[in-house]
Amino acid sequence: MLYFRLFFVCILCLLATATIAQVREVYGTVRDAETNEKLPFVSIAVNNGQTGTTTNLEGNYRVRHNQPITSLRYSYVGYIAQVVQPDSTGLVNVYLQPSAARLQEVIVRAGTNPAYRIIELATANRERNRPENIPAYTYRTYNKFILTATDPNNITLSDTLQTSPKDSSYFRMRKILEKQYLFLMESVTNYSYLRPNRTQETIIATRVSGLQQPSFGIVAAEARDFSVYADMAVFFGKNYLSPLSPGSTRKYDFILQETVVSGQDSVFIISFEPQKGKNFTGLKGLLYINSDGWAVQNIIAKSASDDKRDIRLQQQFSKVQGRWFPTELDVEITIPQIELKGHQPYGRIRTYITNINLNPALKKSDFGPIALRQSPLANKQPEYIWQQNRPDSLDAFEQRTYTVMDSVGKAQNLDRTIRLMEYLLTKKLPIGPLNLDLDNLLHLSDFEGLRLGIGAHTNNRLLDWFSIGGYWGYGFKDKQEKYGADAILTLHKPSNLQLQAAFWDDVTEPGGRRLPFREKSLLADLRQPLLSFLNYTTHQHLSLSGRLGRYLQLHTQLQQEEHRPTLFATDEQPGIKYSITEAKAGLRFAYGEQLMQLFNQTMPTPGKYPVLWLQYTRGLDNVLDGNYGYNKYDLRLEASLLHRTFGKTNLTLAGGLVKGIVPFTNLYNGYGSYSDDYEVYAGEGFETMTPYEFFSSRYSALFMQQDLGKRLLNTKFFKPDLILVTNVGIGNLKEPLPDHIRPQVKTMNKGFFESGIMLNNIISSAFSGIGVGAFYRYGPYELPKRKDNLKFKLTASIAF
Repeated sequence: MLYFRLFFVCILCLLATATIAQVREVYGTVRDAETNEKLPFVSIAVNNGQTGTTTNLEGNYRVRHNQPITSLRYSYVGYIAQVVQPDSTGLVNVYLQPSAARLQEVIVRAGTNPAYRIIELATANRERNRPENIPAYTYRTYNKFILTATDPNNITLSDTLQTSPKDSSYFRMRKILEKQYLFLMESVTNYSYLRPNRTQETIIATRVSGLQQPSFGIVAAEARDFSVYADMAVFFGKNYLSPLSPGSTRKYDFILQETVVSGQDSVFIISFEPQKGKNFTGLKGLLYINSDGWAVQNIIAKSASDDKRDIRLQQQFSKVQGRWFPTELDVEITIPQIELKGHQPYGRIRTYITNINLNPALKKSDFGPIALRQSPLANKQPEYIWQQNRPDSLDAFEQRTYTVMDSVGKAQNLDRTIRLMEYLLTKKLPIGPLNLDLDNLLHLSDFEGLRLGIGAHTNNRLLDWFSIGGYWGYGFKDKQEKYGADAILTLHKPSNLQLQAAFWDDVTEPGGRRLPFREKSLLADLRQPLLSFLNYTTHQHLSLSGRLGRYLQLHTQLQQEEHRPTLFATDEQPGIKYSITEAKAGLRFAYGEQLMQLFNQTMPTPGKYPVLWLQYTRGLDNVLDGNYGYNKYDLRLEASLLHRTFGKTNLTLAGGLVKGIVPFTNLYNGYGSYSDDYEVYAGEGFETMTPYEFFSSRYSALFMQQDLGKRLLNTKFFKPDLILVTNVGIGNLKEPLPDHIRPQVKTMNKGFFESGIMLNNIISSAFSGIGVGAFYRYGPYELPKRKDNLKFKLTASIAF
């Protein structure tokens, strides 16, 4: 019997050995042995490099081999490599121990650095590996956004024993974080691309914790727009010099941390960070470069200098139909200045790209002007749609987040709150079938002083194709009321074709510019408050405007105005009135501009190409009481240029021409932005010129800003953004003016010049900053006293 027992034991051992030897597929998860954190991009070499793979963003992996898998080597920068022999189950979960030294301290410069040749090869192959150079492609994304705070796994017993006082809200928050996230959002989208710049993304499913009818969904725009192959990679609204840009070895330090052999190919893991003493806007992180095409297989990157926000981006590329293509994206963001009841909040967006097709039958007609939209049924998708698109099922944390937050959302009516926020974004507050116009509530200016008012329009609860409304306001300095009314008929919603009739009695800038479709952001133009003289204007018009194609907007208008100027008014010339009738035709052309429909509204996203405005105005004599006949032409061009060494250049070219008999109110003022009582950078115009110092019947002006970032000033305690400014203008006055006005008007036919320097974000937070600027006026129109030519102003910026 003993013999037979030994015999059977030997047979079982042989069978077990045979089973182990025949393992051809292994899967599992790799974690940090100390924190239990899942590790992305861990290199896994099979059978000493016969084949291999890397973990995904969740630390998961699956590897198959046509030969029995006998060993797996797990390696990750900053961790001790580990070799494992799989058993018959094929499941191998690995816990890597952090090494004592996370990165090498010795840096070998270019020429002898083995990383140098690899970086040069990857840079030389940028164009063929750049996804944007693929003629067309489509794919599907699953996106998940999680907002939480300090990881409960990192909370130790010392938290409860420390002597520093903790209030009850801290412990309540900690209990919540031990069971659920603070917020969870998922979406599924279909994405299409046609070279060079046509894109279309549709959110086909969206789910937001706490909301029953979400009108928005999360997309992978920020992580997707980041391209390591671009010279200046866009990283959350800022441009950074890419480690794969030409000449990057003169700016970055590169270290070859490890080489992983995978069959006939090798993966080179290279760390990068800006060289000491090099002041430029750079990144730091890890590049995984595959010798197959010298393409980036993985990248981990974060800002090398931004101490206000901690943003970490990760991208993983896979070989798809013979091309390297991104398949997983991850973004994590922490803002150190923000604290939530004693805990540090952070957000994470993860995106998985599937159903990739690199040869779709797409054509231009498949793409409309809306680049991002949400399907009407996106918030009503059944559970099986989510199960089909999620890479993994929801874990206990995520399930509890939905359960708890959905009940809270119903109790607090969060859907109503979100709808309210949507209207606030458009400066409208809904009250039943009416929207209160918030931009009419309060104004401050030198001419009107404090102006309070109210305005309202009907909304789509009444009619979605017709709106009527009006406003009223009162200026406490000029002691005058202002009012107006309008009606808008939408003829074609997809092209936003609208017919409008309007009447108002308000104030306008003499010699100002009014161009169609020119929306101003919060800090884009702060000239209005410094204007000390305005025209009282009675205005009425009928207009037709809309969008033609993807990038062109057209506007036509017939208007009649009566101007009652306060500028140059004298006791000898009281109550002067100018009656003017005009016919206008204008356009705005923004090539490459994208539109997105979210939050129940259509919003533009800036493109990288110049934006052009053109307008022709015909003064109509003897029409609707008009007394002047003239032709007027206006042009404006805005452009931004990026250079990997000199930073970002912002250019604005403006010009105008008036020919014929025209009142001075319809000429062009010099566009000055200086007042003794207003020392704030206006954002546009000449910063050392007073508003009505010059008038012209024809002019041209160039406004230029060179944003050097922190290239020249980047010390431990002082690192503002350095911006150089130069403004140039020239104009003359060919048309006759009344005798009482001409002596008071100057022309800038000799050329007006000013230059300045701004130090932005001297004092800054995660979202905004305050700085200072100095501007000097020189040339033919410099003032007699040099000190009067120098103007100091405060600057304000939005940093996020």
